[in-house]
Amino acid sequence: MPHASGTWQNATVSTPPVADLEHVPASGDVAKLVEIIRRDGAAIVDDLVSREIVDRINAELDPWVTSRPPGFRSDTHEDPFYGSNTIRIQGIARKSRAFVDELLLHPTLGAVADAILLPNCGDYWMSQAETIFIGPGNTAQELHRDDLNWAQVASLGIDIQVSVLVAMGDYDPEVGSTLVVPGSHHWPLDRPFGPEDAAPVHMEPGSALVYLGSTVHGGGHNRTTDRWRRGLYLAYLVGWLTPEEAVPMGIGHEHAATLPARARELLGFANIRQPSGAAEGAGTVLELWQLDEDDLARHADSFIHR
Repeated sequence: MPHASGTWQNATVSTPPVADLEHVPASGDVAKLVEIIRRDGAAIVDDLVSREIVDRINAELDPWVTSRPPGFRSDTHEDPFYGSNTIRIQGIARKSRAFVDELLLHPTLGAVADAILLPNCGDYWMSQAETIFIGPGNTAQELHRDDLNWAQVASLGIDIQVSVLVAMGDYDPEVGSTLVVPGSHHWPLDRPFGPEDAAPVHMEPGSALVYLGSTVHGGGHNRTTDRWRRGLYLAYLVGWLTPEEAVPMGIGHEHAATLPARARELLGFANIRQPSGAAEGAGTVLELWQLDEDDLARHADSFIHR
């Protein structure tokens, strides 16, 4: 996630009292969920996955989590944005098949991404997935917009990313739950914002915060001495922008060949067609990597040609 919220970060601004985000059931009307996200910039989907699935994903990721020291890279690089006592691991689709089947391909998340992103692209893919396990004492993260990883595009005012944070354990304000500024996706990029504008998220394990990449948010301060905030992040990004994570490199062709077709598309193993508006000519067949089809054909078991 980006580190580019601007120099106005700590300025104060007079705003109405911050309202809590709306909760909706995972089995509810997706159109209503999309409406809430468009209105508020975020919503909480209760019980997106069961506790059993949470336990399965945790079990698959725990060996990697326990072997990864907290911090950005090593004790030679300190970055408060990423958290000195926060454990982040990537390559989640390789490390957890349950993540692929139950979260990446979750029909509710796919329907939200379809509604919000497909008007602006031929298809979308996963920008990143990682654990964000915030440990005791870790200070609050700087409030930011994920879309500012692509700052020039963010200034266009179109939806380019849908982000998801799934509670994989405790997820309350004391343990550092996410802070969200409702309605900030409607604000100009140069409007001041600060912690007083943000509402903390309350979620049970298996529930998810779904928000736009233009919505201001940040990880909270873990004020406990013995509890970790366990969150699993993933984001869907329009297919004409470069993902934040080099996803295919962390998966490999052999493993990709074992995954469902839609998962391979989302993980970068497909030539994404881009809408050009052309009625005829070359513009009608514009797609990603079309000049590399002969090379990609060598990996036909993993790579999808549409």
